[in-house]
Amino acid sequence: MPDGKVVRVDFHTHVFPEKLPSLGARYGDERWPRLEKDGNSAVQIMVGSTAYRKISSEAWTLSRRLEDMDREQVDIQVISPTPITFGYWGKAEACVELCRYQNDFVARLVSENPRRFIGLGTLPMQDPAAAIREMTRVRRDLKLAGIEIGASIDGKGFHVPELRDFFKAAVELSCPLFVHPTNEPWSVPEQHKRAALPGLYQTVGMPGETTFAAATLILGGVMNELPALHVCLAHGGGPLCWTVPRMDYFWEHTTIAQSRLPVSPFETVRSFWADTLTYDVDNLVLLKARLGAEKLMVGTDYPFDAREIPPGAVLDRAHASGCIAPGEIDAMRGANALRFLNLSDFTGNR
Repeated sequence: MPDGKVVRVDFHTHVFPEKLPSLGARYGDERWPRLEKDGNSAVQIMVGSTAYRKISSEAWTLSRRLEDMDREQVDIQVISPTPITFGYWGKAEACVELCRYQNDFVARLVSENPRRFIGLGTLPMQDPAAAIREMTRVRRDLKLAGIEIGASIDGKGFHVPELRDFFKAAVELSCPLFVHPTNEPWSVPEQHKRAALPGLYQTVGMPGETTFAAATLILGGVMNELPALHVCLAHGGGPLCWTVPRMDYFWEHTTIAQSRLPVSPFETVRSFWADTLTYDVDNLVLLKARLGAEKLMVGTDYPFDAREIPPGAVLDRAHASGCIAPGEIDAMRGANALRFLNLSDFTGNR
């Protein structure tokens, strides 16, 4: 970093196009997200007849973002699509269209200010062959830094055989993967009923979904088979840190698990990276113990209402308490994220 400056990166931020393709009408399925005007500056994301979330122009306008970034001393944002648009439940051809539209949108935003923004794309994961083709386009043509994927593929875990070629392709393309909950309850009626209690899915369901994804990569042998695979888990990995001992006990006492996995879950979990969006210093300290300080990076969930303000606030509290070394905290603020994205020479320019 120039002159010893700590470059500050917010790894976990989302964007949403001001306009979307009319997939509901074209493919006969009203669950594809659409936008409805809601006042002068805000719009409502609709999933069928359900109002999912209000957003405003910072979701698609960089000038609004840059004002917030400068005020909060963020040098670089890593921008990724809003998960409600993953669409793994839908027709593959519709999802391909939506993914290409959004990836072009992310690439355009990055091109408008390449010193302040790094982009991640999205893929039609229900069709692994199509996902590989679009990941190749994202990396080679659009030059985006990586891919955001949902934590399950229409209910399937990452261990299923049909996804193995996808993960191998990610390694071949040096493509880091950011695993984020899918937000499927708003798209899949039976899941929506289960998550109907306000706040239940956001506070418990989403972190649990991330842990399930990580567990399928661990117990399914994916991380052991592909040690070069770069995977970052959203929201501090959810409750993964608390469930790893249970996985490890299962591995130690189950012959079938040991025959499938050459090393323990305790060792394998250190293959993962995670953002620091834990909201709690004690959780952050445990996350560091499980993954290592060098695998953690600031992420806020900007621009949504649960985002951490200011970015890295939990790191500020950890620094004040003295429970994490200052050098480790500095690396979490930016350098770790750039290493994860294979962009260690990227500096930003605030």
